[in-house]
Amino acid sequence: MRAQWPGASWDQRASRGRLLLHLVLLIVLLPLVVVLLGRSATDGFDSLASGCTALSLSPGRTPPLYLGLAAYRFVDKLAYLEIGDRALGLSTADLFGNNADSSHYLRALPGGGRVLFDALGPGLLTFARMQEKIGAPWQLNRDGELLKVSASDLGQQRPTSSVASLLPYPFSLNVDEDEGSSIIALPLPFAQRLTLSTTRPNGNFYALYRRLPWGSTPSQCSASTRAQLASALVSTHATGLSEMAPWQWKSGQLTLLPRKRVTLLTLQGPAQIRELTFRVPLREAVAFGKSWLSIAWDGEREPSVAAPVKFLAGDGAGLYQPTKRPLVASWLATIESEGSNHQQLLAFHLYWPMPFSRSARLMLQSPQELTAVGWSVALEPFPDPPAWWGTFHATYTSVSHPPQGQALTLLDVRGSGKLVGTVINFWRPDGTLEGNPEITLDDSLTPQIEITGTEEWGLGGDYWHGGQQTSLPLGGFPSGPANPPGSERDGAALYRFLVADSIPFNRHLVFRLGHGSHNQSPYPYRALLLWYGTARQTATLSDTLLPAQASSRLQHGYQAADERFYALRAAALYQQGNTVHSGIVSAVGGSLSFSLRLAANNVGAFLRRLFDYCAPNQSAAVYVDGAFAGIWYSPGVANHGPPGSPRRCWREEDYPLPAQLTAGKGAIHLRLVPVSLSQTSSPAWTAFRYQAYSFLP
Repeated sequence: MRAQWPGASWDQRASRGRLLLHLVLLIVLLPLVVVLLGRSATDGFDSLASGCTALSLSPGRTPPLYLGLAAYRFVDKLAYLEIGDRALGLSTADLFGNNADSSHYLRALPGGGRVLFDALGPGLLTFARMQEKIGAPWQLNRDGELLKVSASDLGQQRPTSSVASLLPYPFSLNVDEDEGSSIIALPLPFAQRLTLSTTRPNGNFYALYRRLPWGSTPSQCSASTRAQLASALVSTHATGLSEMAPWQWKSGQLTLLPRKRVTLLTLQGPAQIRELTFRVPLREAVAFGKSWLSIAWDGEREPSVAAPVKFLAGDGAGLYQPTKRPLVASWLATIESEGSNHQQLLAFHLYWPMPFSRSARLMLQSPQELTAVGWSVALEPFPDPPAWWGTFHATYTSVSHPPQGQALTLLDVRGSGKLVGTVINFWRPDGTLEGNPEITLDDSLTPQIEITGTEEWGLGGDYWHGGQQTSLPLGGFPSGPANPPGSERDGAALYRFLVADSIPFNRHLVFRLGHGSHNQSPYPYRALLLWYGTARQTATLSDTLLPAQASSRLQHGYQAADERFYALRAAALYQQGNTVHSGIVSAVGGSLSFSLRLAANNVGAFLRRLFDYCAPNQSAAVYVDGAFAGIWYSPGVANHGPPGSPRRCWREEDYPLPAQLTAGKGAIHLRLVPVSLSQTSSPAWTAFRYQAYSFLP
């Protein structure tokens, strides 16, 4: 198959020239040199300072950003939109079913090590997953401070070393806790640069991170606050540590008749649900788990929440009573036994913050008669500006016969918000888990986030060591084919909840899931996607420049030194299948400049570039109307598939701009100056297309 990118043109004329950039190299890159010196210290990491507050990128005009540990500290603000930053991922994902990830990394190190993650600041690493103990000890280099992490440092609830105390459970997990992964989930802000590397060949790896505008500083938290937050996560109650107004409680009991939807409660706002609990006799628990909870916010005709209760509580498979743990022991939802031997109950707790402006209507519908459903709701006032947040959504999908050769689209939503959770029933833990979750944000042509496999998304590894069931504060595999005899067996399911590593979007989010290495699994799938959102788009496409198109160059005042053009025929990064796209790419060795239009009422903007990722380690200093706006760095090189498959060179990437350099402007003049960050940097900066998106208040 062959396709041409929109606006591609083969008939172009190139201009040439050369500009020496020694002064830029000295001024811009000197602060970054310390990153490579590798000073061994833990005090730099432990100085994850004291603030733990919100970050304001455009004070008064956009919602504060509760990033990193502040997302846990103020979980009551989880519904807030994110305007001004960009969510990205780095991955060794292999789309060909060969598990060849060990050859797909950013770059090699002497002695057999690998650089897995490399990003320039300001930014925030929110999640990193390594396979088993492969490649350990790992090395985290944050703004010049080197931290060596052994597998034994991870997941300690009573840390015995200085390194382990920086990464307490559950901000890190070891292979015995999550059955197959080594995980660093402590959000790590960085001002200049953060790298994560191995000391020997690695296994499946992926990371999630935020790219912030130049000049912004993400909030940091003290060691004592980090310890408090770790304790709160383990306690399974998502109340956060912020001071709250007294909650108002409502409770009752009802009988449900078969297939008749009953209004449980109607609430008046503005308010926020902080806890929703159901208790049923153990004999009725299976039927209640299959009952549907629907919630309609602010008079909407179609409920935003509509899903089986057990999925909402984190278990998309069979209900039973584990002997050594609650069925679901997460921070945002639990399923656990309560009561005495005379009156055994199963309690379903939902701790997701659920704000609404005017009203909330809660409804239940059961497949069979239930005689004693107890319920309780906790409310708090929520006077926060409605334009700052989105309502809670639970989108349920059932696919009886997955299409062969195609990934499953589990969520496709337009507007603004953030993805905060998934509960996926995949029938059984086997090769079907080779399918990759894929997340595409805001109409990008290539996914920003690609996960190395389904069980890695659920925090496990190696199919959870062949099916070992577990439940953790933010993910797990609580139920599957190994449920005890006599208990419900309803396939196998994972849950993954996201707080600090939530995935924000400003106009469009698509979540796809592979079913098997080549989308060949015939098993039925059921999935629940949890997200906050509003129909309002907070980013708009403002302008497009095609460097290889003469009319577009003239319209945007495009100029470039030492520029050449070449035809690129390749597939896209992380793209399933072998579809090939063609276009003319500009490769610039000197500086380039152009103007792009913006929405005059913008509160910030981001650039988007479609480029040739087969040219490795591209970087350029960015100037907006003459003011320095950071270095745009695209580390690594595209992953190549097996012999006979097309190269995967096309990639689209976002770069946020500081609000103070764009706000109130209808257009900006940009200058990009290619720079060399290392000996492996590409001397050329490539682009097929530039776009400007305006953030809107």
